[in-house]
Formats: sequence, structure tokens, C-alpha cells
Amino acid sequence: MKKLAVIISSILLSTAATAADSYQSISHLGYMDTDGNDTVSVDSTYYFAPKKTMGPYDQFEYINRTTNVFGSYADDDFGDVTNIGGEYFVQDFVFGAGYSNYDYGSDTDLFNVSAGYFFNPNLLLKATFIDVEDGDNTVMFDLKYNHQLNSTDYLGFTFTADDEFDYRAVNAKYFMDLQQGNYLTIEGTISDTDDSGSSWELGSNYYFSKATSAFVTFNKEDDYSFGAQHFFNKNIGLKAGYANNWDDSDYDAYFANVSLQF
Repeated sequence: MKKLAVIISSILLSTAATAADSYQSISHLGYMDTDGNDTVSVDSTYYFAPKKTMGPYDQFEYINRTTNVFGSYADDDFGDVTNIGGEYFVQDFVFGAGYSNYDYGSDTDLFNVSAGYFFNPNLLLKATFIDVEDGDNTVMFDLKYNHQLNSTDYLGFTFTADDEFDYRAVNAKYFMDLQQGNYLTIEGTISDTDDSGSSWELGSNYYFSKATSAFVTFNKEDDYSFGAQHFFNKNIGLKAGYANNWDDSDYDAYFANVSLQF
């Protein structure tokens, strides 16, 4: 009887150990074919400690608390964009820095530095100073809050504004474990700018398993997209989809994205 209990305990511990996956390196290779323009992109983030998933291979906690460095590059028929940067977390503080270059006929450089403070593990206030070459500098403020509904489900909110309050945006994300290996995310963003008015975007992912999902997005301008993603194993995934506009159906976009997670 004692031997049987040890065997059952070992099985349960083994199952628990493999239930939550973790990664330190997350990269993507992307391609988009639109009418008159093709875009190739690559991005990668390295975390200095393992990040556990929320179940699906591509879902993590709403507020990141892991030191990291990142980089990305995108090239289309009109120019290219390069980004590099990182974040450093120490106790209740986070510090970040980044550099971006936009080359569309002429080079434009952007530098940013940021600092944030966790009032508690679920509430972060961060300020980012952005220095734009030959342009106006600005300071952006982000207030992030994670409301944990239970051990898995959460509601996440982010309020963003600039230092003059000319731009305001609210992002909300709902993550739900539907049990039996199914998951659901619903995410929306509403933004308002004094010069160009308001906009909104809404999207959702349904996970048939932690490896396979379907997604849909749409926004105020009647743009929409849909597609699916599948991880062949815990390290390699493929996402593919289609995008268009309800009012201007001449716009077609086909896109694919390969995920590499280790």
C-alpha cells in the first residue's frame, strides 16, 4: 500500500511539473503580403529568468516582472524599422531603455528611457521619456493593473497618456481558463487623440488546446483579420491569417508568423 502511494505521488508530481511550460527566449519570423507591399519582420526577446505560461504556449502574465533584452527589424517596399532595448527589474522598481530607427527616405532616430514602480505585485506606474530626432520630445505614462479573478483567470487594464494629456488610451484584457484544456482571451483598446479623434480595436483568441487556437480582430475603421495558430511542439509554432476591410475589399493581406520559443 505504501509503495502504491509513492507511485501515485510520483505520477502526480510529474504531471504538475509538466503542466506549466516556461521559456527564456521568444522569437518570431513574420511575412505579410498586401496589395502593392510585402513586409518581412523578425523580433526576439531574451528573459534572464524563465517565464511560465498561463496554459497556452503564447500566453503569459499580464504585467511582466522579468528582466529582458529585445530587438526587432521590419522591412517593406518603402523602408525599414529597427528597435532594440531592455528592461531591468530590481525589487519594486523597473528601469528601461530603447532605441528605434525609421528609414523611410530619411533616417529618424528615437531614444527612450523609462522608470517604473510597483505599488504592489499587480499595480505598476511607469514613465517613459522619448527623444525624437528633429522632433518634439514627450513623456508617456502607463498605469497597469492586474485583477486576479482566481488562480488562472485575470482582468488586465492599462491606462496610457502623454504629459499634456493630448493622447489617452485604455487597454483591457480578459484571460479565462475554460477547463478541459480550452482557453479564451478577449482584448480591446480604446484611444483618443485631440488632433485625430478616437479609435477602438477588439480581438479574441479561442484555444482548442494550449497548442492550437483561432483568432479574430476588428476595429473602428472596419479593418478585420482572422486566422489560426498551431504549435507543432512546445518550441515551434505557426500562425497564419487573412486581413481586409469591409468597405474597401480591394485591400487584401495574407500573413504568416513562425514562433520559436526556448
